[in-house]
This record gives sequence, structure tokens and C-alpha cells, in this order.
Amino acid sequence: MKGHVIGAGLVALFGVIVLLIALLGGKTSPRGYIAKNYKKVSAGTYSSPKAPLAVAREIVRRNRTKDRVYTPTGVFLRYHNAVVGILPEGRGSKITLDAPARGYARYHSHVGGSWGGSGGRATSFRGGGPGEGK
Repeated sequence: MKGHVIGAGLVALFGVIVLLIALLGGKTSPRGYIAKNYKKVSAGTYSSPKAPLAVAREIVRRNRTKDRVYTPTGVFLRYHNAVVGILPEGRGSKITLDAPARGYARYHSHVGGSWGGSGGRATSFRGGGPGEGK
């Protein structure tokens, strides 16, 4: 009987581990890392004395991105649940942290061609009238 209890406990533990792996599935979020490592300026906005490329390197090193865009105006990182904008500000950087739809709307002019649509999902809309997009 004692062996069955231990076996059931091991099966349950294995199930919990598999569930955690499935839920996390390699998805990472930069939210906690940014909040812990950069100075909060206001809701969703942080600052760093480092240049945008250095900040982006730090964030990406700790949190794998789905995509990233480098422009002369800043670095933009796309995650499954966040968009991070890292912009030059004085000698350092301003870091913004948004939900995907809000981040895409904010930085569309910088990432639109690269990310293709709201939240980074490519859009497939090809027109609206009769015979359009066919």
C-alpha cells in the first residue's frame, strides 16, 4: 500500500512538472525583469543611464524575444504578452512596457512593416469591395 502512495505521488509530481512546462512553453516576459532592474518613472515607463542598445542587450539576454526591431529612433522588442520600446533619452534610455496591442499602436510607425499587424500578427485583409483582393 505504501508503494502505491509513493507511486501516485511521483505521478502527480510528474504531472505538475509537465503542466508547468506546457503553460510556460518557453514564453518569457520581460515585465518582472524590467521592474526589478530599471528605475520606474511612471506606470509602464522606466529609465536607465545606459544607451538603448545596451539596455536591449540586457533585457534580451534575460528574456528571449519573439522579434526585435532596431531603428535610429530606438529598439523595439516583441514578446507574447508585451512590447518594449527602448528610446534614447539624454545620455540614457527611456523604456516603455505595453500590452501587445497598445505597444503596436504606439510604435506602428517604427515596427509596422516588420511586425505586420496588431500585436505582431500578420494581417491578411486584402480589400473590402466586390472583387477586391481576389
